[in-house]
Amino acid sequence: MIEVLWHGRGGQGAFTAARLLGAAASFADGAYALAFPSFGPERRGAPIRAFTKMSREPIGDRSAVAKANYVIYLDDTLLGAEWEDELLPDGKVIVNSVRSFGDPRIVAIDANGISQEILGRPIPNTALLGALCSVCDYVSADDVKRAIEGYMPAKLHEKNKRVVDAALAAVGKASPACEGENPAVAANSQVNASVSRETAKGKPALAPASRGGVIIPTLQTAALDPSDFAHTTCYDGGYLVAKNAGWRNMRPVFDAEKCTGCLQCYLYCPDGCVIRPADEPAGDADNAPVAIDYDFCKGCGVCVEVCRFGALAMIPESEVSAR
Repeated sequence: MIEVLWHGRGGQGAFTAARLLGAAASFADGAYALAFPSFGPERRGAPIRAFTKMSREPIGDRSAVAKANYVIYLDDTLLGAEWEDELLPDGKVIVNSVRSFGDPRIVAIDANGISQEILGRPIPNTALLGALCSVCDYVSADDVKRAIEGYMPAKLHEKNKRVVDAALAAVGKASPACEGENPAVAANSQVNASVSRETAKGKPALAPASRGGVIIPTLQTAALDPSDFAHTTCYDGGYLVAKNAGWRNMRPVFDAEKCTGCLQCYLYCPDGCVIRPADEPAGDADNAPVAIDYDFCKGCGVCVEVCRFGALAMIPESEVSAR
């Protein structure tokens, strides 16, 4: 069985790509495929995962993929230091990036650039499907195009098929399909979409550790127990990229005298909005150990529910603006 793990953000089409790949792989007689998503925060720009399983036999295992033959990143800010942990020994990583990674197992392609030129929008999913066809002979580009015709609106057929061809050409310039090791494609290292940091294992990560004037508590910096996290779509704080909290009508507010800094609110926040201001021992003017990043908080109230000390309460936005 061939297993593919997709990492993307809401709006990039990761699940669409997983479904298209599954459809393409199931066209042949005696072929089977399974595709399904795993969503985290319910908003555009939030990290999600999707999975595709392809086999010549019926697929009985419907669990999430832990180690894949191919791991595909639709956004290179999601490619962290632990990327090898999800990859089988002979596997490949395909990443939407214009950077050079210096590892023969990582194939980089400017999927945003290709899709922007052809579609007019940076939607990288079908470009990465084309790149996958170039490094893996299990699914052909013709079958991917057939899947596009069967599962996408008619007005999108021709342009997305052109995206697939452009991606094939881009990756093909670096290495023939499935022959030896594949070097990274592009060499532009000026991209600053992600910031490196050192992890507990001493390997550089490509995920941001801070945003603006705040420090994001992480499994490393906050000394949190990794066993507290489910192995699903949980990410360290700081991964949201679009400020879209304008529709919030209630906001969580700390009571500094009751807050113990236990970080349970951080562990359960679906959007990574619990922060610790840089160069400050306290989280807000009331000296709470942590604070809420209201640019990204959607007001779900999960932090209030899990706080065992009553240090958080939901108040109407109308009261805040009236102050």
